[in-house]
Amino acid sequence: MAAQRQQLADAIRDQAALSLRLLVHFNHGHTNKNLAFSPSSFHTILSLLASGATGPHRDQIATFLGPAGADAHAALASHIAATARTSSTTQAPPSCRDEDEDDDEPDLSAELLYATGIWVDSSLRLKPSFAAAAASTYDAAARSVSFCSSPDNARSEINAWLEAKTGGRWKALLNEGSIGVTTAIFLANALYFRAYWYDPFEKHLTEDGDFYVSPGQAVRAPFMAGSALHAHMCIGVHPGFKVLRMPYAGRYSMCIYLPDDRDGLPRLLRELADDPTPLLDVPERRVPVGDLRIPKFEASLSVEASGILQDLGLDLPFIPSTAGESFSEMLELDDVSSSMMQLAVSSVIHQCSVHVNEKGTVAAAATVLEMLGFGMPSDPEMVVDLVADHTFLFIIRQEKDNSGVVLFAGQVVNPLLD
Repeated sequence: MAAQRQQLADAIRDQAALSLRLLVHFNHGHTNKNLAFSPSSFHTILSLLASGATGPHRDQIATFLGPAGADAHAALASHIAATARTSSTTQAPPSCRDEDEDDDEPDLSAELLYATGIWVDSSLRLKPSFAAAAASTYDAAARSVSFCSSPDNARSEINAWLEAKTGGRWKALLNEGSIGVTTAIFLANALYFRAYWYDPFEKHLTEDGDFYVSPGQAVRAPFMAGSALHAHMCIGVHPGFKVLRMPYAGRYSMCIYLPDDRDGLPRLLRELADDPTPLLDVPERRVPVGDLRIPKFEASLSVEASGILQDLGLDLPFIPSTAGESFSEMLELDDVSSSMMQLAVSSVIHQCSVHVNEKGTVAAAATVLEMLGFGMPSDPEMVVDLVADHTFLFIIRQEKDNSGVVLFAGQVVNPLLD
């Protein structure tokens, strides 16, 4: 049991490091944009891909995920799937915009829908061992579709599944023409998250204020202000930045990492990428709070991530090679097919959105992978201000006693943008 806990802890640390590595690279093309993505979704897809790979391909994916190893990361993916709250109803969860509407008696329980699916062309067959492992470890159901003869029907089926699993956020993630006659396998993961603040903000206290998009340039944006409920908050003070932990009503929390300097976000991202410890060692002790102001914001990302993953060193899955040398654990092939059929990952599409207001947060993410057949504690006596009036980093995580897994991460550079 102790060994299993340590294995999980090591994989969680790797996942935190992967979160920062991805965020730094996403930031290169979005330095002036709010962005959000799901490290958990990427982690699940890549871990599932590793379970169907063999030889150097499996080794490289495992190395990319982190030194804990492929088995540890499979255990982490299984842990996330097992702890996520699933829904047996077919009714889609409320959309992000619904959170702005007044509810007489809102359901304050947190909701996390987390689903993984596999689609394989009807001319191919998954190995029974892979299908069984996908079902038991990732809770991933496998479906047979005809990519070759009915690509539009297959695309519609996958899009409908993603729409249902993300609260209706992604109605057409896969565009027309994105599936062709050479498509062999699709792996998909979807998340939908809705939670209310444990200590909600009062709407009548929300006021416009200056948010500094750069040291000398500000925009007017709506700021949620602390009330008597926020007189004591979990804030950690580190050299160069502060961390605010805001719990939801449930087993989740949002952490905001606010640089001391108005232009300090790029440096903070680099420092956390070198040492992700603060992502896991979040403040637990409440301290007196003076001025607390957090902007309402939306953040999103839509990206084809193949190039980014290859830039980070994960290239073998994208290079066509014989199935017997790369993904022999995934497909049931005879000796001739195994030596002749070539497989490679052709695309990794990721979309994510996060919406934060006085009540709480709604977030949704989806990742689809296509394969072609070819610190320092704060002083409890010191009153701490936290005014997030310049660019900052945020994460949404499971609480420590439920692992500390990073579900969503992103940056806010201008609350007026989405």
